[in-house]
Amino acid sequence: MKLKNLTALLLAAALSFSLCACGTPAPADSAPPEAARPTTLCLGARPASLDPARYASSDDATYLVNTFSGLVGYRRNGAGMVQLAADLCRTLPVPQKNEAGQTVYVFELRDGLQWSDGSPLTAADFVYAWNRVLAMEDADERYLLSCIDGFDAGALNIAASEDGKTLTVVLAEDVPYFLRLLANPVFLPVRQAAVESGEAWDSAAETFVCSGAYRIADLSDAGMTLTKNPYYWDADNVVTDTLRLDFSDDPAAAVQVFLAGRYALLGTLPTEQLAALREQYADAYCVSDRLGTYSLCFNLNDPALAGFTEAERVQLRTALGLLIDRNYICDDIAKSGQLPASAYIPGGISDADGRDFASHNGPDGSGGGYYSTAPEDYESNCRRALQLLRSVAGSSGAFTVSDSGICEGFPTLSFLTSDSAGHMNIASYLHSLYAQYGITLTVDAPDLAAFLQKREEGNYSIVRHSWTADYDDPYSFLALWSTGAGSNLVGFGRGAHADYAGYSATIGGEERTGLTWAEAYDALLYTAESTSDTGERYRRMHEAETLLMRTGAICPLYSYTTVYLCSSDFQGVFTGPTAAKYLMFAYETET
Repeated sequence: MKLKNLTALLLAAALSFSLCACGTPAPADSAPPEAARPTTLCLGARPASLDPARYASSDDATYLVNTFSGLVGYRRNGAGMVQLAADLCRTLPVPQKNEAGQTVYVFELRDGLQWSDGSPLTAADFVYAWNRVLAMEDADERYLLSCIDGFDAGALNIAASEDGKTLTVVLAEDVPYFLRLLANPVFLPVRQAAVESGEAWDSAAETFVCSGAYRIADLSDAGMTLTKNPYYWDADNVVTDTLRLDFSDDPAAAVQVFLAGRYALLGTLPTEQLAALREQYADAYCVSDRLGTYSLCFNLNDPALAGFTEAERVQLRTALGLLIDRNYICDDIAKSGQLPASAYIPGGISDADGRDFASHNGPDGSGGGYYSTAPEDYESNCRRALQLLRSVAGSSGAFTVSDSGICEGFPTLSFLTSDSAGHMNIASYLHSLYAQYGITLTVDAPDLAAFLQKREEGNYSIVRHSWTADYDDPYSFLALWSTGAGSNLVGFGRGAHADYAGYSATIGGEERTGLTWAEAYDALLYTAESTSDTGERYRRMHEAETLLMRTGAICPLYSYTTVYLCSSDFQGVFTGPTAAKYLMFAYETET
């Protein structure tokens, strides 16, 4: 790999990179050259497992999507957008209904599929692999199979045809995002003979059998060497013959190796260097979405605010959210590449048109979010917050707000978080921030086990909340707050909040007003899940997010991201929704 004008973190000048393919494709008319030598990368430490059933992180996913292929996968289309595509199946099937009214997917596999050892890959391999996951207590993503009929009975309702070319999957309930769900690595097939050859089948090149673009030629504590899998169905389009993936548990040292020009891509960066790397090597600094949001959640039935009307509580919650400087939290507290959030659904979640769901969010659908997170707009957010506080002070008579913005008589609020340093630092910031406005925020930060128990009990004004999706669909976030969901810990549709009829929604094609929040929100989610019209489904999910944000009860602080460094000489890399890096069509150039 060639690096240009190397200095700064290594010596003292400037690296000149152009942005790697974090989302920008090479020009369509530029054919990649043939790669004649290994390309060396470093994703981080050695993965704990290369077994798809034990997938647990985005780094694990990168190893898996490049060595295994499943029914579906992610590819770039002609416009450079990353989209779901058929992989081991010929086409993405259209769901059908059986005589019992259940949703059925029939996947026709490509002809001549083979494992990396040359043995036939058939539909029966999927039946084995998925039922294996079902039987494994240590499979973190096992719950994703719960939408398949037979999950509760311990045997999935899936079947392979006698000739092995067709896989039939019967769902327990209609799941509109089922095909995107299948992109999760837990649905990748594994070869039964390899798995049952020994407990360490996935830790040695000799026993590791896979189905993807690359197979393992060498595996040690120092790293692994991947070579093109000649049995991969699309091997002709895999450009780089050999990839060397070094393992390193020292991100700071790995940065120096990258800057010395020995790594084409570095996947794990030291937190303490992120700000400097982003500033000094902006062209090499890549950010990809991780489908996660860190939020504050307000207890809708908080006794501290019982003396206010629901409309006033909405104003108070909105004001407290607007006072927060999200850029300060991202840049000075979290410091791990997070992005300030202006909506609950993060970037990276797809919309009906293939663009980000966030590109159409906000009350007017313009993609501007529900408030501005631009640093220059923070002061105007604070002014708006004080206007709301003064409005409630006037209507309720419960407290006052001075000309300088200091509240007197404002109820004491309690914040529940856990005791890790990152959460505590955010809690400390919030305590100091609200104190500047005369608002007392007490902080309760027990260990994680006690935090989870106290969160269930609901004795708080505000609680921290984080959620990362395992598949690309807004419903993964929105369903958390349906009134019957066990995750609805803030009290939507319960207690005093249940009686407030100040909401509206489109139900059965009719715009209805004067609804309780539960009636409106649950109706929108029901429509989103029951309609066969994709555009209608996403419109209702946008309405649901807007309805959620209107309560002020869900206060997003930042979206999770994955950051990495990539040389301009390494082209064709792209990331999928779970932040896995797809390398099979990447290549090094000589400039």
